[in-house]
Amino acid sequence: MKKTAIITAAIAFVLSGAVCSAKSKTLGSFIEKVSSSLVSFNYTFSMQPAGSKSKMTGEGKVKVQDNCFFLEGNGLEVWCDGFTRWTIDRISEEALVEPVDGSSESFATNPALMITAVDEAFEEVSFGSSKFGGKTVDASTLTPIMKGKSSMDIAGLKLFFKSGTSELVGAEIKLNDGSVSEFTISGLAFQDKGNEKGSFRFDEKTLGSSYVITDLR
Repeated sequence: MKKTAIITAAIAFVLSGAVCSAKSKTLGSFIEKVSSSLVSFNYTFSMQPAGSKSKMTGEGKVKVQDNCFFLEGNGLEVWCDGFTRWTIDRISEEALVEPVDGSSESFATNPALMITAVDEAFEEVSFGSSKFGGKTVDASTLTPIMKGKSSMDIAGLKLFFKSGTSELVGAEIKLNDGSVSEFTISGLAFQDKGNEKGSFRFDEKTLGSSYVITDLR
C-alpha cells in the first residue's frame, strides 16, 4: 500500500486546492460552487518523484461533499464520511481504517475537511495567464498557510482554469522534497447536495476473508 499512498496524497491535494483563502474572482467563484455542491470529476495524473527519472501515472475519479469524499483509481479506493476514513487497496487486498477529526493535522488524511476550514489551508499569492496542456489558461498560485505535517510538506500548488472562467482543468503540486505531480481534470460536475452521508461510508462487511484489515480507531 506504500506506493498507492503516494498517489493518494497527491490526489488529495487536488481536492484540498479547492478550498483556500481566495483573492481572485476566479478562485473565489470556484470555491463558492464547491462549498455549496456535490462535486465530481475524473482525473489523469503523472508524478515525478524526487531523484527519479521515471514517472508514476494513473487515472481515476473523485466526488466530494462538505467533509466527505470518495476517490477511486489505480486499484485504490478511499472513502470518508467525515468521521472515519477507509483506504482499500484492491490489488494488495489490504484495508486501513482511521478516525478523522477537524484538527489541522487531519487535513492530510481528510482533505475535504478544508472545505469547512477555508482560512486554514492555503492562500493565493498570485493569479494570471499561464500554459497548461498546450493551451492558454488562468492560473492561481497558492502556498500552504501552515507548514509541516498538516500540509504534508507542500511547497506550492497551482490550479489551472479554462481561460476567462472558473472551470478547473488541471493542477500542479510541488512538495518540499522536489516531487512534482500534475493532474488533468475532466468531467467536472456540480450537483445539489444530498442529505445523507451514507454514500461516502464504506461497508467493511463487503471485504472478503483474504483482506488484511488494519483498524486504527
